[in-house]
Amino acid sequence: MVTIATHTLKWARSVIKEEEYERYMKHGKDFINDEEIWEKLTENKNPSPQKVRAILDKSLSLETLEPDETATLLNVKDKDLWDEIFAVAGQIKRKVYDNRIVTFAPLYCSSLCVNNCLYCAFRRDNRVEKRRRLTLEEVKRETEVLAGKIGHKRLIVVYGEHPLSDVDYIADTISTIYSVKVKTKKGYGQIRRVNVNAAPMSIEKLKRLKEIGIGTYQVFQETYHHRTYKRVHPEGTIKSNYQWRLYSLHRALEAGVDDIAIGALFGLYDWRFEVMGLLYHARDLEERFGIGPHTISFPRLEPAANTPFVQEAKYKVSDEDFKKLIAVIRVSVPYTGLILTAREPAHIRKEVIPLGITQTDASTKIGIGAYSE
Repeated sequence: MVTIATHTLKWARSVIKEEEYERYMKHGKDFINDEEIWEKLTENKNPSPQKVRAILDKSLSLETLEPDETATLLNVKDKDLWDEIFAVAGQIKRKVYDNRIVTFAPLYCSSLCVNNCLYCAFRRDNRVEKRRRLTLEEVKRETEVLAGKIGHKRLIVVYGEHPLSDVDYIADTISTIYSVKVKTKKGYGQIRRVNVNAAPMSIEKLKRLKEIGIGTYQVFQETYHHRTYKRVHPEGTIKSNYQWRLYSLHRALEAGVDDIAIGALFGLYDWRFEVMGLLYHARDLEERFGIGPHTISFPRLEPAANTPFVQEAKYKVSDEDFKKLIAVIRVSVPYTGLILTAREPAHIRKEVIPLGITQTDASTKIGIGAYSE
């Protein structure tokens, strides 16, 4: 096992501010009630076609669904009814977004990480993974390729959780990206929007990101199921604190970062439970701040180097269930953008994009420094 340097351990212990999430909790409980979610899924089994169609009619009026209504759709077994759900999802997508798809590219800036998530190749104990953090000059070169040669206008920058990729490094990389202007045949190429996928932060640090001018701040809960979360995020790591992560976007909104995104890693637990968790998350943000998530992401568990957990996972999501979960999310939250990862095979992307996808990555390279190499 890889040991953590003393200074890194000290840094890790200073990251979490309990008072910044405990004040959102009611009687020591967070807003994800595992028993309640399973009760909703159990109570709404075997729905009649009439009940399903009434819910779909509500969706077509662009109203957000209640948890019981979403649970009802998740319990549909009849293939013809699923075809109706898919059709309504497509209608909602076209009604709200037309056929517009926003493209972006991910830019991985650092693979250093103090966490030890069982499903991730970047986990601390994975000796096979080569660790690297881009210098600001390397960030500049990556951006020149992305904005110039490829022509992107939007990026999502991704960082592992580590003292060497803290808020200072994140702020410096974002400033560097915004400063790059590349001459092209049609004028100039430049990144206009930098979204951030980074670890949960304190309100003070989030205010700094707001000042830098980030686009969307994205934090995935990974799994909303408490027991599963505890199992895949070993005790003693920063990420093992479920509530610190769960309330990360509450803190972002409190800090003035008003463009936020949620997501779950599908394959860690039952996909129907995770869909419910995402929607409870969106509801709590809306109820407290009047602002829901800008986007929802739903990547599937993928093979990763020297990561046996993935091969042993028992909740892997089939292509058909993947299609279903996207459609149900679309009809449940009509005005929330849905992001599809380009890691999905082309035939899957072709099939699910019409169901409600509004954003996807393109020309993607996930290696550190891969665009300019």
